[in-house]
Amino acid sequence: MTKTALLLTAGKATRLGELRNRWAKACVPVAGTSPLAFLLPRLKLAGITDVWLNLHWKPEQVREVAETHAHGLQLHFLEEPELLGTGGTLLEVSHRWGAVPDLVINAKIFTDYNCADLLLEPPSTLVLHTKSSLETFGGFQVDEHQRLLALRPKGPPAYEPHAGVFTGICRPALSWVEQLQQYQAKWPAELLCIVRHAVLPLMEQNHAPRGLLHSGFWCEISTQKRIKKAADMIRSKTY
Repeated sequence: MTKTALLLTAGKATRLGELRNRWAKACVPVAGTSPLAFLLPRLKLAGITDVWLNLHWKPEQVREVAETHAHGLQLHFLEEPELLGTGGTLLEVSHRWGAVPDLVINAKIFTDYNCADLLLEPPSTLVLHTKSSLETFGGFQVDEHQRLLALRPKGPPAYEPHAGVFTGICRPALSWVEQLQQYQAKWPAELLCIVRHAVLPLMEQNHAPRGLLHSGFWCEISTQKRIKKAADMIRSKTY
């Protein structure tokens, strides 16, 4: 059975400073690997068969790294001369593929989360990390039924029970695409965001997505400081 993932690999990496002159964020070397090289084989092991990647900053580099680490996955590339935003990319891939991808992952992360588990969950689910700082990242609170209860903005306290930082890993639903289509019809020039223009409106309509709490390994590399921290964490892990 075909299972599809969308890897978000088009970001401009502006917070990486001089590193962005050499690398796309998904290709930044970290402890002997990179987010893209790390994620692709794990998607294969999880049962994914097809992977979409959006291209914008250093597209040929992203394409080359993806093809090197495809491990038999069927790769599909979406060129974005102008960035579409995470929601716009999900909308365009869903249109081209003829179905909503089974998974969406922001390709700037390292994690021990097993995406095969997420494929067993119903669509409209986000993975939240309980050990990352809400003060730094913000996140979501969940209720006793794992429904997203409230958006948790950045700021103290750093940790709260039944809350977590959005990992960038999610299982989208048709309802997300429908919300994005509605927003695009009203504001066609605006960049679409999965969280802002799909998840939050569904929460307001009492159709809140679910939030799965993950307490294992997770880190992201949006800044040079976080790259160093990620490298230290990866070296301490065995995969």
